[in-house]
Amino acid sequence: MPQSDRVRNAMWAAYAIAASGAIGLVTIGLFFGVGQPFGTLNDISLIVMTLAIAPVMLGSYELGGVTPLWPARISLAGGIGGCLVWSVVQLGMILGYVTFNYESAAIGWFAVETVALIVIGAWLIGAPLLAGPWLPPLLRWLGAISGVGIVVFAAGLLLGGVNHPLTYIGGIGYSVLLPIWAYLLARLLGRIRRT
Repeated sequence: MPQSDRVRNAMWAAYAIAASGAIGLVTIGLFFGVGQPFGTLNDISLIVMTLAIAPVMLGSYELGGVTPLWPARISLAGGIGGCLVWSVVQLGMILGYVTFNYESAAIGWFAVETVALIVIGAWLIGAPLLAGPWLPPLLRWLGAISGVGIVVFAAGLLLGGVNHPLTYIGGIGYSVLLPIWAYLLARLLGRIRRT
């Protein structure tokens, strides 16, 4: 696949992250206010958001950075693997094959999904900071802060479930900053494609 195709795919995927993140915020609010089916709709929007991160990872890899080739490839493979594992487990939860107890510390499949989220967050911390000159400072730091939010969110889930203070703090990075970063990144990738 030519580099321009990967950048185009990353751009559309970044828009998908932004849109599904916005839908996720609305549906989680409606779930707490109204109940189902908004919880399931929120879960679906999170799967779309997480799967869309993988093409963004590939597009960022194509545009380059300061990381040597093999560490960059390992990071890319780990990040994409984290997106896939998280999405498969989440889909299993939606379909009723996997059950989670959100009220207590993550164990079993919930812990597997949470560790995958840490891998995704770790990629998001490092990749923007180590990106080449194509990524401006604002997007470097916003991406890294979003990644820290994802890791903190996941740490809260591992330590105590959805009601752990770290889950609330990290949720801001995961649910708010990540979609904002993705929207700004999509606009940048659109400009890069035109030049």
